[in-house]
Amino acid sequence: MPIVMQVRRFILRVVSIFFVLLGATFACYELFHWMTHVYEFDARIKSDLTRVSSKVNGTIDKILVNEGDQVKVGDLLIIMNGEGINHQINALDAELNGQKAKTKKFKAQKLNLDVELNAQISTKNEEIKSLKVELKALLTRETLAIKKLERTKYLVSKNLTSKKNLDIDQDYLLNLSGQVYVSEAEIKVAQMELMEIIAKRSKINILDQDIIISDIAVRRLVAQLQELEVELEERRIRSPVNGIVDIVFKNQGEYIEDASEILVLHDPENIWIEANIEENQIRHLQLGQPVKIDFNAYPFNSFKGEVIYIGRVTLSDLAMPKADLGDSRSRKLVQRIPVKIKLIDKPEITAPGMLAEVNIQIQDKGFLK
Repeated sequence: MPIVMQVRRFILRVVSIFFVLLGATFACYELFHWMTHVYEFDARIKSDLTRVSSKVNGTIDKILVNEGDQVKVGDLLIIMNGEGINHQINALDAELNGQKAKTKKFKAQKLNLDVELNAQISTKNEEIKSLKVELKALLTRETLAIKKLERTKYLVSKNLTSKKNLDIDQDYLLNLSGQVYVSEAEIKVAQMELMEIIAKRSKINILDQDIIISDIAVRRLVAQLQELEVELEERRIRSPVNGIVDIVFKNQGEYIEDASEILVLHDPENIWIEANIEENQIRHLQLGQPVKIDFNAYPFNSFKGEVIYIGRVTLSDLAMPKADLGDSRSRKLVQRIPVKIKLIDKPEITAPGMLAEVNIQIQDKGFLK
């Protein structure tokens, strides 16, 4: 019996020593990790959530995406009713085409009138030129006739020729003088007609004004048409980002006001971990420190990360109105500061809001230096 008791005591001592050593080892391990790591259980996946809203009032005609669909920038998501705007666009388009035709007509009239007047002016100038040549010839003949009449008068006075020749020369001169008078009158009439033709060019100026007014009307209609097209495009809601449709708040046929939130998107490639670190640990953190990440959704896997941003304002200051800040500080609550962690290797499925635990390797803490 005494031997058995001694054996039992020995075994108990060995077991006790083993557990003491085990406990000491565990304590040393925990102490080492506490001195070289910062743990935080208040962490979750974050992403930039894009909230898509309507810019105008209206009824939803079609919803072209479902929750979980992958979309790209510019993809059509929602079509709102635009029947009234389409009617206005069609009416304005018809009016615009009519106004353009009117402008084209004015320009054609101007061109035709310009060509016609130029032709008439050219013809009349040639006519005046011809009349002046004819008048010059008549004046030359009249001058010669006057000289001949003077010579005949002299001969008659000397009885060297008959009075009949004098009468013939006088009649001839009188006839030439009449022709000169008629020619001069014809030139004056032609010149007046030329002035009348030139005066008709004022119609071109009137047509120019009509063209300017018509062009202004065309530009006004184009501007109105563009405004309606912009308004119609605002009823075709497109994706502003590459991402996944997270939730759709509205249904087809539902009437919505402007600024109404319709759906939420996020880019699955643009995610990070946000850990809210206690202020007494923040001095140990630096950009680029490696991080071990555990997700509740993946209990048997660990993932790698890296510190990419350390906040410069506490969560309480971000969350509370200014009037409440003094009361928070007076209570001396432990403050937390947001820290962003980049996911180096991502889980297969990630969703903003998923819970995580982070283990930031800091090597050693300040009091060890």
